[in-house]
Amino acid sequence: MSRARNTGPMQASQRCGAQTRNGEPCRAPALRGKTRCRMHGGAAGSGAPFGNGNAVKHGFFTRDAIEERKFVRTVLIEAENVLRQLPTRPEATCNPRERGTQHIIPGTEPPPPHLTNDSK
Repeated sequence: MSRARNTGPMQASQRCGAQTRNGEPCRAPALRGKTRCRMHGGAAGSGAPFGNGNAVKHGFFTRDAIEERKFVRTVLIEAENVLRQLPTRPEATCNPRERGTQHIIPGTEPPPPHLTNDSK
């Protein structure tokens, strides 16, 4: 059941010629009106976008975003320096007997009575 196939036009067609991974030229036929085969850029819609759209910078590395991060960094450093210049012991700056008010240092107040086990 073998038939003679008409392979002449396909054998005579222009070849793709793109360099393959093993360094040899591609032997697939080029598409009609193109110089490459469907696997090497001859298909519609293949290839890089016009105007080098791949080189557009996105939001994280734009000049504005970099400047904003630098500004925030300097503000944080300045705030840290201001905090370091403040006195470290608050009891040294305020007198608890002054004006009859009692000053409690944050973090040293006793827990509320409903959270303790002293109800026995």
